[in-house]
Amino acid sequence: MKIGVKTYDDKNFLEHFENKCDFFEVQAIQKNDYSFLKRFKKPIIIHAEHQGFGVNICDSNLKVKNLKSIKFARGVADSVNSKKIIVHAGILLNDKCSKDVAVKFIKRINDKRIIIENHSDYEKGLCSTPEKMREFLKLTGKRFCFDINHAISSSKQSGEDEFKMIKKFIKMKPAHYHLGGQKFINLLGLYKKDVGHLCFMDSKIDLKRIVKMIPSSATVTLETAVGISGVEADLEIMKKLVRV
Repeated sequence: MKIGVKTYDDKNFLEHFENKCDFFEVQAIQKNDYSFLKRFKKPIIIHAEHQGFGVNICDSNLKVKNLKSIKFARGVADSVNSKKIIVHAGILLNDKCSKDVAVKFIKRINDKRIIIENHSDYEKGLCSTPEKMREFLKLTGKRFCFDINHAISSSKQSGEDEFKMIKKFIKMKPAHYHLGGQKFINLLGLYKKDVGHLCFMDSKIDLKRIVKMIPSSATVTLETAVGISGVEADLEIMKKLVRV
């Protein structure tokens, strides 16, 4: 199993982990200059901007913004000879959003490096379940990035057993994996708030069981806390579990 770490634009972070992990994942944010990435010899995976950055590829109103965003991500990928560009399929937020819009967008880009990440929103996320993801991949001809924490969130919302959902996704042979710490907090007794991207020490998921489910040939990005000390501890935890 190959294990990587992720950053937005922190050169010092990558330098620290250059000899401690197998690859890097970098979120390509348009306001940042990523020319510094060229100095690294380690493989780099690029993650395109998602809804948190104002894009949504299933929204026809955002066509220009979406195209500009994916163009930037592809440019960063070109600069470091990246083999994977992770893209969110989108979330259905209004009547201008649809699966058809997202499918046409992906097919228009026609880049073999693009892999689709599953969403955490069970109701509105286009690829929030194995069934939705399978259909989207069939329509686009793409592979996918399996975010395990997103699947856990989706399972909690749907009432499906989280390990059954994880198993279904893994059977689809993901091209890449995301894994981080996660817990759910009760708010006013009404619902449970999903808190993700935590260090494993702060997590409440059954990490040992989950790691055993991941194929030994997988590439896994740790999506935990962004601080060097926390990620270093998470790397050690992950490596110990893989060796067991």
